Amino acid sequence: MAEEQEDAHRNVRGKAKLAFLGRTRVGKLPVSFRDGVTIGPISTELSALAGRLGRDANLLPFHFLKWPLVDIDYKDRVIREIKQHFEFPDECNKYVLKQLNTAWNDEKADLKREYFIPFATREDRIANRPDKVPEDQWTVLVEYWENPKTLEKAGKNILNRKRHKIMHTGGSKSFMKHAVDIEEDPERDAPLGTPATRLEIFKKTHTRKDKTPINELAKEKMDQMKELADKATEEGSSMYSTEHDDIFTQVMGPDSRGRKRCFGRATFPRELSNATYNRDNAEVRSLKEKVVDVQEDLKSTKEELKNTQEQFSDLKSTTNALQDSLKDTMDELAMMKGYFRLFLPDGMTTNPIAP
Repeated sequence: MAEEQEDAHRNVRGKAKLAFLGRTRVGKLPVSFRDGVTIGPISTELSALAGRLGRDANLLPFHFLKWPLVDIDYKDRVIREIKQHFEFPDECNKYVLKQLNTAWNDEKADLKREYFIPFATREDRIANRPDKVPEDQWTVLVEYWENPKTLEKAGKNILNRKRHKIMHTGGSKSFMKHAVDIEEDPERDAPLGTPATRLEIFKKTHTRKDKTPINELAKEKMDQMKELADKATEEGSSMYSTEHDDIFTQVMGPDSRGRKRCFGRATFPRELSNATYNRDNAEVRSLKEKVVDVQEDLKSTKEELKNTQEQFSDLKSTTNALQDSLKDTMDELAMMKGYFRLFLPDGMTTNPIAP
């Protein structure tokens, strides 16, 4: 009762309903995946169970602090628990683990907001430990959150979230499920089986129920996308083509590696990344090739400079040798001149042809 009152006060979703676990059924519930995200009528039930188990400190202890550090035995145990109710291939375990990871992090964030931030001292924070978290785990969490590096990182994350000006209206439904809804819309003017574009998903997940954009910035982005899409259509490009999908990144900026915005937790292999990612890679390769060319030119210039320096050194050595030889010749001439003066009669010059 107290937890329900807290949830109502914070205006957040309460615990997921898991009524389906008590229903009489034959066999396990089959789950479908698309690009690493659960889809279909059973996806909600799987997400609910993963969300519940991922928030359980007794199943997935919080003292590991970071998800990759959680012992594999704990993760395997939870996967086995989920597979008692759902049927999916082992290669999809990693996608379910992603959902568990999200729930695990969300629970820690909620605990920090409710039981850590409101208190100023470690003593008060330890004393107000939530009942659902074992004491040893809570102590580790408090010490971690009080660490100066953690506080600095948290401050940066807060600033980054404040920079995010466009909030989505998609609710708890995954973006991939919104994409499926778009593709199954009978009023959609597209060939059967055509995947939803990011322009469609962005518009659907950033629009209110009255069909207006969530804010002015979202409207501005939608208008820019529409303008570019209309122009591409006039040039003969299908509105469901890769070129139109690339319009999203032209307006919103490039994606990070292996991830396409507007598809949530969907996983995209490198070879399936969008045109912008491929284009950026091509630009990077081109720049690298130019750098290599410049480096080769620089190497060639250095070699030519070295050869020139060696030639100059040889020329300098030759000049020094000639100067030494000339000096020796001049010294010999001076000696010969003195010798002739000793043996010539008085009145004659040392130059026999001189007047």
